[in-house]
Amino acid sequence: MNYVETQICKEEINNLISYIEQYAIKSKKCTVDDISKDFYRVISKQIIFFKYILNAYPKTYFIKVIISDFLSLILNDIKSEKRYYYLNERSIIENYLRLILKDEQYSDRITSQSFTDLKAKNHSNLPKEEFNKIMNEYKISCSYIHGGNYLKEHLVSNFEECLESETKISKRQRKSQIAQFVDLINSTFASINVL
Repeated sequence: MNYVETQICKEEINNLISYIEQYAIKSKKCTVDDISKDFYRVISKQIIFFKYILNAYPKTYFIKVIISDFLSLILNDIKSEKRYYYLNERSIIENYLRLILKDEQYSDRITSQSFTDLKAKNHSNLPKEEFNKIMNEYKISCSYIHGGNYLKEHLVSNFEECLESETKISKRQRKSQIAQFVDLINSTFASINVL
């Protein structure tokens, strides 16, 4: 990427951040804080990266899904839609795995074997700590989407919790949630050869 392309990317990201700020104010009558802006910048850089790859490999369906999920993740964060946020996070992790593993058997479904294969295929590039980050975020997102341990309680308690839209996992601090996701994208997946 040359200087002009870099400047165009920066301008595109700044335009998106401005648009997001305007959208947030109109829809929620609030402002976007610096932590959120930084988060959206990281996501924007990922989107631009994958758009470049998509230009070179236009038939790569998983890249299209990742781009869509990243955009939806921003919107879910703005709207505080935690369940959809975690649904998109899980989809991003799964599609990164599909890109890394390049195996037709995982085009429909990601299983525990997918993670075993990831670890085996990338043992030299993927330290145990980084692998554990992937597993942790994946478990958190799945737990939030599918209810996790709180489903062991009585039906009335389950329903009340859905009404309140607060599960134990949703009480996770937003700052921590963002930091862990950014770390996952920037360091963990960056250490693995995606293409």
